[in-house]
Amino acid sequence: MIHALLDTTQVIGTLDIDGSAHELWAEATAHHDRSSNLLTVELKAFLRATEQTHLGETAIPGWLPPPQTVTEHVDAGEAHELANDVFASWCHKLAGMIPH
Repeated sequence: MIHALLDTTQVIGTLDIDGSAHELWAEATAHHDRSSNLLTVELKAFLRATEQTHLGETAIPGWLPPPQTVTEHVDAGEAHELANDVFASWCHKLAGMIPH
């Protein structure tokens, strides 16, 4: 039986690209399969425009890492905490990639 554990996004920071403000977003979805004790965390990153004329537009510039999937064998009782740790690590990695 597969259980959804996490479906979250977080704004990591704001940056200016060609005179337009954008937010860097991190995203994660996590599921745990109790029959195999397999945790799967899917990670994504993207930029979202914040100006009214471009509101809702997203982009994935070359400096961002491609989507990643992390899998770990873990008991159900530890899966949620590990999923949160994986997401926190992803957010930290993305924060370090913001161009200055």
